[in-house]
Amino acid sequence: MNDFWNDEKDIQTELELVHDLIISTVDKAQGFIRPVLHSHVKTQGKLLRPALVLITSNLSGETDRNQAVRIASVLEFIHLASLVHDDIIDSAQKRRGNLTVFAQVGAKQAVLAGDYLLACAMSLLTGKEADMDNVVVSNALVRLCESELNQDAGQGNFFISEREYFKRIAGKTASLFALSCYAGSSTAKLPRELRKRCHRIGYSLGMAFQIQDDILDFTGSESKLGKTIGNDLRCGIPTLPLILALKTENEKSTLERPLHDLLAKNKSLSASATKKAVSLVLSLGGVEQAKVVADRYGNRALNDIQSLQHEKVEKQLSSLFEKLSIRSR
Repeated sequence: MNDFWNDEKDIQTELELVHDLIISTVDKAQGFIRPVLHSHVKTQGKLLRPALVLITSNLSGETDRNQAVRIASVLEFIHLASLVHDDIIDSAQKRRGNLTVFAQVGAKQAVLAGDYLLACAMSLLTGKEADMDNVVVSNALVRLCESELNQDAGQGNFFISEREYFKRIAGKTASLFALSCYAGSSTAKLPRELRKRCHRIGYSLGMAFQIQDDILDFTGSESKLGKTIGNDLRCGIPTLPLILALKTENEKSTLERPLHDLLAKNKSLSASATKKAVSLVLSLGGVEQAKVVADRYGNRALNDIQSLQHEKVEKQLSSLFEKLSIRSR
């Protein structure tokens, strides 16, 4: 378990149970794929999605903690599967400093490995989750898949609108954050209106988190990120700092547009072109403008969090948002 949750011992304890359940489920895999999957799931991130399930499930004192841990594990399995498929699309060799499933076994077997992780998620559902709205669950998964399809189809097209970008990250990231908060509140057997509010909180947190993550692609430390700076640019993926920098450049001049011209020549960038593009995005203020947008989504989340009228949950969600925000400052 990493140290992200050291100041929240009750969450950390239940996240250890989530991790143990994920490991024991993957250990049932047969053949060569077992050690590969084991390596993938053991390389823990912050476990944000299961943490959101566990935190929001505490909104009621009636929650079955074993069920909350199981549902939290389902959300993490879905996320882990999406990472495997992401790495295939991006031909990524490393994630968090370790070899990806794709790098170890190739695209064909990695697709099956991702599918296996989705099957693991389904295996943990009992069919008795009566308070879970299947439409909310299925919509989140559909949006996740659609956003990946759209991003892959548009790879190399740097000139997309802010609206298209927001649509992509809403499906790619915010949908699972929203589902996590909704699932936790459903486990707590909360009224429908409160569950909808938790869904909104997760959505806003997810949007803020992804924008912050995209900012880090321009400003982060390679040792901490486990990948090179400008990785999205190199892969032909436009993100908000780039989109806003291009917008600023276009407003300043229609004659000299070095960032536009650099991107127009390439669907993916060399190391030197990436370095130049990163420098231009920074000088045009793309990162600072993106931070303002991330803060806007964060404030929406905080407003909803403060209306939950549950001191402990409000504190935990607010603290989580603060810790995530610090990354991109």
